[in-house]
Amino acid sequence: MSFIILIAAGLIVPLFYRSNIFIAKTIAVIAFLTAAYFIYQGQSLNDIFPYFDLNKATMLMEFALLATLAAVSVSLTGFERPLIAQMLFLAGIALALLESNNLFLFIVLFEAMAIISYILVANIRNFFNAEGAIKAFIAGGVASGIILLGFALFSFVTDSFNYANMNVNGKYTLIAVAIMLAGIFYKLTVVPMHAWAADAYSQVNHAAAAILSGVIKSVVLVATFKAFYKFLIAYPLATVLIFSFFAILTMTLANFMALWQKRISKILAYSSIAHSGYALIPFAAAASIYSYAGVLYYAIAYIFMQTSVFLILNDFRREAGVKYLRDIKGMGKRAPIHSLFFTIQLFSLAGIPLLAGFLAKAVAFYSGVDAGLWGVVLIAALNSALAVGYYVWIIKHIYFDEAENNQKIEMSAGSLISQLILLTGTLYFGIVASGILGATISF
Repeated sequence: MSFIILIAAGLIVPLFYRSNIFIAKTIAVIAFLTAAYFIYQGQSLNDIFPYFDLNKATMLMEFALLATLAAVSVSLTGFERPLIAQMLFLAGIALALLESNNLFLFIVLFEAMAIISYILVANIRNFFNAEGAIKAFIAGGVASGIILLGFALFSFVTDSFNYANMNVNGKYTLIAVAIMLAGIFYKLTVVPMHAWAADAYSQVNHAAAAILSGVIKSVVLVATFKAFYKFLIAYPLATVLIFSFFAILTMTLANFMALWQKRISKILAYSSIAHSGYALIPFAAAASIYSYAGVLYYAIAYIFMQTSVFLILNDFRREAGVKYLRDIKGMGKRAPIHSLFFTIQLFSLAGIPLLAGFLAKAVAFYSGVDAGLWGVVLIAALNSALAVGYYVWIIKHIYFDEAENNQKIEMSAGSLISQLILLTGTLYFGIVASGILGATISF
């Protein structure tokens, strides 16, 4: 029912967003809330098709997804209004992807989400937007080709695509899975398949970047773990070596690159890539009973904080033309409300206690410790400390440097509501971990 509601709302919204964006936003928010209600009631696509299932862990991720998209919807304005309909379609596909228990459906829905992401970034207003959109499209096309190649090979060695019944034996199976994961690594912005994201996230419209880097990546992270979990535990040595290597490479390179950037969106883009590295630790630690908790916690925390910072940056760009670090000097006085939300979410990304980013890293890192990956966790902890440097550097510009002008920036009602929703998620999951641990510990 939720899927149908979201798709139907996505078809209706375009009738209104040009003439009355308030009605379009209202329809979208009602659709997201209604979808959440039916999910809470336990209604799933499994009621219609046998290749889906809904459990408590999936429900938590879906609630976070719908809350985040509702928050983005109320914040949109002006030429960004087409994103409202696109997010409704994205939500429907994302729910199906999260509930899927069949690899064939995973591939189909993954590609459907990729197509929607191309449409999201195609909201072009200048050459800079166009360049970012083209890079995202090319990288997505390459990723899709690689994934389909791996899936085609895998189809020859398995009798079933259901997660529980897939064949995990044989060298061709391992090769096929490795090829599929290489394509998925493009979407997860894992080094060395990250270069497109470093540019695209900073070049496309920042509202679209919030969805692309915050929402879509989080959904793909959880769905991928569920789809490939059987393979991860079937090949423990390969899993540890491959995911540990890419986790270390990704977080280290991205954090060092972020330190040298002058453009704020580029710093946040490399920060996003670094977080992909942290999120790979539970994959490497798949043998731990805390691995799924680590993946889910990281996805839920990340969807709130990453979406929030890009939406605030979108307000800064729209209201004050902010692009570079020097442009946010004195923002603490010019835009105190924006700056407060921005600072809290940056602290969460840095892993400061009592915020979701801290507990997400704690659970993800603990899964690594539980699996005996002490070295990987130590490197991740050092990288987290390194990342604090560029987050604090941004905050220093906001509060401790003098502004070049004193023009005040007011926060609109839509942006305020949006940020309050996202902040609530960041604070709640920074304090309460029992829900996620209880839903995943028996996975």
